[in-house]
Amino acid sequence: MNGLRLKKKTGARTSATRDSMTQEEAADTLEAFMDGNMTRIKNEQSLLDGGSGASGFSRKRPTTMRRTQKFVMDSNKNSQKQIFFAEDKFKAYLKGIIDVQGRMTEPFTLLINFGQRNPDYDSDYTKYDSYFALHVSKDNAWFTEKITSNQEKDLETDQVVSNIDLGLDPDTIQTYWISYDRDNLTIKYGKGYAMTETTLLICDLSDGATTKEQLAKKRKRWSKLFAMYDETRPKDISILLYRTESDIQKGSVKSVRSDEVAGFINMESVIEVRKEPLSVNPSPFVMDSAASTLNTIDKGMYIFSSELPPACKVLYDTVKNCDLDMEFNVGFSKSKLSDAIRYSIETEGALLNKILKTKAYLRITMGKGLGQSPGIPYVLEIWPKGARSPIHNHGAVCAVIKVLYGTIQSGIYNKVTSSVIDEKGKFRPQELLKFNCFKDEVTWMSPEWYQTHQLRNVSNDYCATVQCYRYDDNDNIQWNQFDFVNDENGEVGNFFPNTDFTFGEMRDKVMNEYESKLR
Repeated sequence: MNGLRLKKKTGARTSATRDSMTQEEAADTLEAFMDGNMTRIKNEQSLLDGGSGASGFSRKRPTTMRRTQKFVMDSNKNSQKQIFFAEDKFKAYLKGIIDVQGRMTEPFTLLINFGQRNPDYDSDYTKYDSYFALHVSKDNAWFTEKITSNQEKDLETDQVVSNIDLGLDPDTIQTYWISYDRDNLTIKYGKGYAMTETTLLICDLSDGATTKEQLAKKRKRWSKLFAMYDETRPKDISILLYRTESDIQKGSVKSVRSDEVAGFINMESVIEVRKEPLSVNPSPFVMDSAASTLNTIDKGMYIFSSELPPACKVLYDTVKNCDLDMEFNVGFSKSKLSDAIRYSIETEGALLNKILKTKAYLRITMGKGLGQSPGIPYVLEIWPKGARSPIHNHGAVCAVIKVLYGTIQSGIYNKVTSSVIDEKGKFRPQELLKFNCFKDEVTWMSPEWYQTHQLRNVSNDYCATVQCYRYDDNDNIQWNQFDFVNDENGEVGNFFPNTDFTFGEMRDKVMNEYESKLR
């Protein structure tokens, strides 16, 4: 599948005459977008249905099972007494994602309390009149509510069949999240990044409603949980975290152990709240908004450049027209830079060949660092055949990646915790999905989306990508390193973005090598 592969026209037209398209070119372009879009849809559907393929998405369709009482802890599930630990508020009304982050070694409860916090109830949250709660124990997690009666009741929930453990990860700093979707009457729980692939529990309180009348009854039934306006419900809603006293006494939930290095996860708040709940994953592929059509909008296979986070949009607008051979295409250079790079990689003793004997791929920086990103924000990366990066995040920055040559594969991983190997010796990072990006295609990441990945050159030639980084507008940490998984020992390490060359230095040297060979 070749994504958006536009048909190239032949002829003697120069760049100065290409400001507008002929009717024939416009028709070809629209046809290419339509064909690329439909091909990607068919590939994804084939993979979801159990097929296989070398490109597009590789993702398994999640399966669920209804949890009955036998899956829920017995009456002793709350035997470990929990006390108040921390508080926050929704950023939007009854809507969003709540992250709880820390090294939790004993059960905890996240309480959405329909009223203000009452210090008298800090030792017993069940004294509150109405609430919704997520409980996480050693081996389990479940939802309860106290809305319609004086007793706390378990809610019917679907459990996603997954290789991610449902309960606590006591040996590492983990992110436990809950998605509170007011509009769809759905609550979800998972660990790591909030994604479809990391969802572990789904409580759909509209389940069974097939008509608008039935849905209206469901909304009325659960109005205290989801209604924008309810006179019977207190207006103030607090998010309360309860933990066991013995676990609290162990000290900071974000402390760095002697066998660990600090990562971005150590810097995050114990409770963080976002405005948007998890409904579906946005597409990792970017399409220029100027090229949108009714069809591409309808299919939802791309995120449009206008929809990107502001920091990503700045980066996209900067590099969207970059091309490795632009100087040759406009007649400024007699040789293609892409040919010169290949020659330098494959020729014994040439510049890039020598350096690539000591490392997997090259980082070639462009421009200067202005403190708006980890290191210099614009980087040309050159990947020989078979090259791959370690599994790594980008310090929760926004980023855009454009493929200039070849094909790069991105394997998306769950959040890097403080310890990569669990207590049983199992390697934690698991690939959630993967996709290929071809020449001229663009992908993106944000603090919450596609932030941890492993890049692989799956071409039969070298691959070249331009990577761009910029701190999110709301990033008050601005972590200046990438956290990566060390291939040798499986531990988490830090990488401060460096450079092998500046772009101008590399271009001049490899072009001189190549043109000397031609002479």
